[in-house]
Amino acid sequence: MYQKTVLPNGIRVVTEHLPHVRSVSLGVWFETGSRDETLEQRGYSHLIEHLAFKGTSKYTARDIAEIMDTSGGHLNAFTGKEHTCYYARILDEHFDQAADILREMLLCSSYDPAEIDKERGVILEEIKMYEDTPDEMVHDLFCEALWPEHALGRNILGDKPSIKRAGRDDLLHFVQTYYTTDRLVVAAAGHVEHQRVVDEVAAAFDSLQHQSPSNRVTPAAHGAETLKKTKDTEQVHLCIGGPGLARDDERKYALYILDTITGGGMSSRLFQELREERGLVYSTFSYHSSYADAGSFTLYAGFSPEHYQQVIDVIEAELLSLAREPISDDELHRAKSQLKGSLMLSLESTTNRMTRLARGEMNFGKLFGPDEIAAAVDAVTKDDLYGLAQDLFRMDRLCIAAIGPLNGI
Repeated sequence: MYQKTVLPNGIRVVTEHLPHVRSVSLGVWFETGSRDETLEQRGYSHLIEHLAFKGTSKYTARDIAEIMDTSGGHLNAFTGKEHTCYYARILDEHFDQAADILREMLLCSSYDPAEIDKERGVILEEIKMYEDTPDEMVHDLFCEALWPEHALGRNILGDKPSIKRAGRDDLLHFVQTYYTTDRLVVAAAGHVEHQRVVDEVAAAFDSLQHQSPSNRVTPAAHGAETLKKTKDTEQVHLCIGGPGLARDDERKYALYILDTITGGGMSSRLFQELREERGLVYSTFSYHSSYADAGSFTLYAGFSPEHYQQVIDVIEAELLSLAREPISDDELHRAKSQLKGSLMLSLESTTNRMTRLARGEMNFGKLFGPDEIAAAVDAVTKDDLYGLAQDLFRMDRLCIAAIGPLNGI
């Protein structure tokens, strides 16, 4: 059963009680991320996430690791462009312990200068690893092409100069500014009662600042851009796409289906044409990213450099086909069934359910139930998809990002 409480300080608590399981997934979400960073603060959100695990006034870093391992639980965190999440998945009998650790990590982290220096080194190594992974790096290069000189166009890890400059006072100021109760959502799914979560959260997080500023600027419209980075690799890694939809756009369910048809699985147009019919790629897929006021639609392919123009031609032909020709009844039915099946299978995980709770609250102020989503998916028509494809797949707005052996290309 889904329940929601908004505390006087603005904290939102959302839970789903699942009496038939023994586990609980508890997440503490802040509506802040790399998008909130200035150019000089690049990577601060991610560095702060790392430092939360490095010890508190009550627990050392080793204590945190040993307690979670002993309980058989899992503790982790991730940073996005608009959100940061700290979460634990534990047996119900260890809920209090996990909640206490999360509270300590977020309210009482020591930010010891020696630990900051060590973690600074870790992240600089992470950046080097990322630079050695072109099939990941190309997605950030695409965002840079799509949103040049905007925070959404920057990668989450930050850059080496900003990480090297970051001092303890800088990081604490960022936390005090953006880790505030009006940006905080606590979500739990599993074998735990709603009021217990409320009671665990209410007093603990009241010490946070209650309000934070917003310096977010909507990305400006632009034309097509191409960014290439030459690298000594065996394959070219390519992203091609353009503007998508913001989170609250009423056409979002049509977008989910269009994405599935385009590159969402083995029966998708991209996979069938590029891999099965032509044998040009091993990996190809599409995806969409939606933010508060912007979005992107991206297609990826990895291939040998001699196939560069052929792959681009095939991708553009498929996009034009979707924008010019009606989608068949069979293709529409298959995509809808794939989406609804994926949704139902995801509900078997308490972590996925917790994430749905938090994202639903942050993005829409409510949780859309499985039946509600399935009905919205079923209501999408071929005309809806045709109109959306015409809007999104415009050749004059397509951006290209490529990394690989591009000399002469």
